[in-house]
Amino acid sequence: MKRLLFCVAAVGGLIGAGFARADEAATSVPFRVGKKKAVVLPVKVADSVDAEFQLNTGLGFNVISPALAQKLGVEVSPDHKVKPVTGGELNLAQARISSLTVGNVKEGEQEVVVAEPRTFVGNDGETKVDGILSLAFLREHPFTLDFTNNKLILENSESLRARKATGTKVECRMADEAAVALVSLMLKEKAPDPEKPGGLAGFLSNFTGGGGSPEPPKAWVQVDTGCEPLLLDSKLMFTLKVDATGANVTETEPTDQNGLRYRAWAGQLGKVGLSDTQLAQDKSPVVFRKLQAEGVLGQSFLSRYPAVTFDLPSSELIFSKAQ
Repeated sequence: MKRLLFCVAAVGGLIGAGFARADEAATSVPFRVGKKKAVVLPVKVADSVDAEFQLNTGLGFNVISPALAQKLGVEVSPDHKVKPVTGGELNLAQARISSLTVGNVKEGEQEVVVAEPRTFVGNDGETKVDGILSLAFLREHPFTLDFTNNKLILENSESLRARKATGTKVECRMADEAAVALVSLMLKEKAPDPEKPGGLAGFLSNFTGGGGSPEPPKAWVQVDTGCEPLLLDSKLMFTLKVDATGANVTETEPTDQNGLRYRAWAGQLGKVGLSDTQLAQDKSPVVFRKLQAEGVLGQSFLSRYPAVTFDLPSSELIFSKAQ
């Protein structure tokens, strides 16, 4: 049995790290915005079936619904175990489809999980889709989510250079266990450095680095277009000195989409931002809960920027300047 852990411009012939040939233009694919800011894309499955898939960059594998699997007539194998970022283990089915196509990007022989999409969508999320598309499909193809015009743009080398020239680049890592991108998130604003002491102590601090404020806590969080809020593992409440019984924190014990109960604490962080950049947001709502990751950065953060580019072959995300 195969185990997976998740939490999610090519045109014609592909070369290098998923770019189109130099003389081909970047390609755009319109998407609709579903519930909780979900990105829903038109997808062609097995060269024959037109479908709608939700883009979930935090999932790590692609999903088709049982209804779509039946329509395609694919052979389904049981006993495929996956571990959601929110915890637990699910025993699901798996299949292989001949191809997936988005815009002019086509990938053949794709392994997919066969399950109802709602299995991986939070409560009140977008469930009226035929499947879920993850970075397992797009990891070799630089792409941009244009939130202003509701388009996914499959970049070529020229258009990607233009994005990098005008946007803010952020280092990202790919998780070892699955096709999921991680970024370093600063969870608190750095306090101003105190004034240096006079005399010999002040002179020596120039060489020892002493006297400065400590670096604020950080977490490597999954970039997840399939999630709306900022989620942080409940262990970080201690790091951030969040009082679970405080007046500004609301504790609940909801039931998730799979019928499992969990404890959650909703509050607000003074400031969060992507490390070593000016990409920060004040008074950021946050939900603490037990996770199999340090955190999840969702659409409430990402969609505040006009466009976000995923250049995973270069281990970068590129944020266009907020308007």
